[in-house]
Amino acid sequence: MTKRPCCLTARENSMNTWQMILTFIGGGGFLTFVQFLITRHDNKKGKTREILAAIEKLSDEVTQVKEDANRREAVLARTHILRFRDELYNGIEHTSEYFEQTLDDAAAYDHYCEKNPGFRNGRTTEAIIHIREEYRRLFKEHKL
Repeated sequence: MTKRPCCLTARENSMNTWQMILTFIGGGGFLTFVQFLITRHDNKKGKTREILAAIEKLSDEVTQVKEDANRREAVLARTHILRFRDELYNGIEHTSEYFEQTLDDAAAYDHYCEKNPGFRNGRTTEAIIHIREEYRRLFKEHKL
């Protein structure tokens, strides 16, 4: 029985497939493809690192802005407290709402000072004590 050149058996067909695969691998096509995948992956990794670095930097800046805003609010509360104390010394009468707002400022200021020990606090300690005592006195006398 003679083989026909145009018809291949299953075994020969299988061998041709393996020869094609080995030729592809050995011919550098596969290596080129693998290098492409590695390069593509590394480029994505690099972009991801850049994005993560930018997000971290932005997060640090937002944190700094929050800290600066909290500090400004504490300074403003201190200003309100000191001004209110000066008005009390000068005999200016205040409503209960104004007293309560100033006491709220004092509570917020004290809270900020507790969380930030490096912040100068000695300026309002006596002023807050005076404001609280005056509030209690006026409240007891039913003048608020």
